[in-house]
Amino acid sequence: MGLLDEPGLDRLVAAGCPKCGAHELTFRTYVDGLLPLLGGEPTGRMTWVYDGEKFVDGVYEVACAACREIVFAAEVCPRCHAPGGLARALETPNRWPVPTVCPGCDGEEVRYLAFVPARVAYQGKRAEKARSSTELHEPGFHGARADCRDCGTVAELTDRCPLCDAAGPLRARPG
Repeated sequence: MGLLDEPGLDRLVAAGCPKCGAHELTFRTYVDGLLPLLGGEPTGRMTWVYDGEKFVDGVYEVACAACREIVFAAEVCPRCHAPGGLARALETPNRWPVPTVCPGCDGEEVRYLAFVPARVAYQGKRAEKARSSTELHEPGFHGARADCRDCGTVAELTDRCPLCDAAGPLRARPG
């Protein structure tokens, strides 16, 4: 589990901002996205493939949307909790090669699962859809798995943290 768990999230949401009392919060989190590739290049938009537990697991900052007061912050890697890992994850480019073809069938269509930093606004009842401006070849985007429509999962990064490159084993993710 990340440093913020679901009961902790519920407490933050219920309390709102300690400075101004507003209840609209902005979350910064690493979430799972699936990017369709053809020959190693994006061919469509990112599809978010995380659930509520994985969303909470990746949260590294919560701020008041009104006054920008930080109500929660963590500097460890959201995936493995390595000290200083968040800065490494946000500042470094993807270390895992983007596949140009499926290694099983040589098909050029591959779905690339990655951890991507995103912002999510919450207004008391429902969270907005995640938004990210980070793209495939930019710092902060980190691949973790490659899937082929015909072959299934064909490669997965399991020996080190996909975000900060810390050595494994990785802690289990929720969900």
